[in-house]
Amino acid sequence: MSRPTIPRRARALSPARGVWRRLHPSDGVLGSIVDRREVPLPRGTWAIFGVAFVGFAMPVVGFVELAERVRSGAKFPFDQPVMLWLQRHHTPRTTRIVRAVTELGGVTAVPLFALATSGYLVSVRGSRRPAALLTVSLVGSTIINSVLKVLYRRDRPTFFTHIVQEKSFSFPSGHAMASAALAGCTCVLAWPTPWRAPVIAGSAVYVPAVGVTRMYLGVHFPSDILAGWCVSLAWVGEVATIMWLMDRLDRSPTPMVTRRRSLRAREGTAGLGGQGGRGGI
Repeated sequence: MSRPTIPRRARALSPARGVWRRLHPSDGVLGSIVDRREVPLPRGTWAIFGVAFVGFAMPVVGFVELAERVRSGAKFPFDQPVMLWLQRHHTPRTTRIVRAVTELGGVTAVPLFALATSGYLVSVRGSRRPAALLTVSLVGSTIINSVLKVLYRRDRPTFFTHIVQEKSFSFPSGHAMASAALAGCTCVLAWPTPWRAPVIAGSAVYVPAVGVTRMYLGVHFPSDILAGWCVSLAWVGEVATIMWLMDRLDRSPTPMVTRRRSLRAREGTAGLGGQGGRGGI
């Protein structure tokens, strides 16, 4: 019996396919998305991906526009008027309140609240994923903020004397990023619960309040605040999307990775059977 002929193009591509299989993420979430074969993704996955892409692209575009102007040394027309307007409202009583509110977006309050929220959700839901979402989002936003400050090296505003002293660069605002990341995570975690509306309302007050305090204190331009919000929104949105997909995969009747392994095992058994059959001819 003559051996079946293999097209020349297939023979040429076979080494590349072998390398791809070795490098291919066979297991895990990424492998489940890329190499689905007959295994379907959870219902609504592509709609969520579409929303996540739009939610990621819009703030990224906003940040890029702000960052390009900062890098070129261009001035924003709204920076000075906003800060001088806030300066005209300086009073001892308001300053005391502002100094207290600004700490709610600082390096002490945000981690403590995130730790308390993680512990509560883990004990109630019995899952570590809420803690993972908060940890990855907040630690990631801190690292991103530090890198961006060094990259752009924008000096602090000098429109009036700073009420508090800050030694790092100005762009983007770390307090704005931390508060937005914390609020974004909290909204994601509260979304499927009856606490959705109160949490969203509280976040809508908390995030702008922290941003305004940074401008009132004289340590950030309004453009620093906007850039921080854009980066955190994009970052938390992507982290939350990945966490959502992992949660859906785990809650499916048969986890996707297990189904894919079973499928491969059946394919391997069928392949061995086929080889045995050919050997008997």
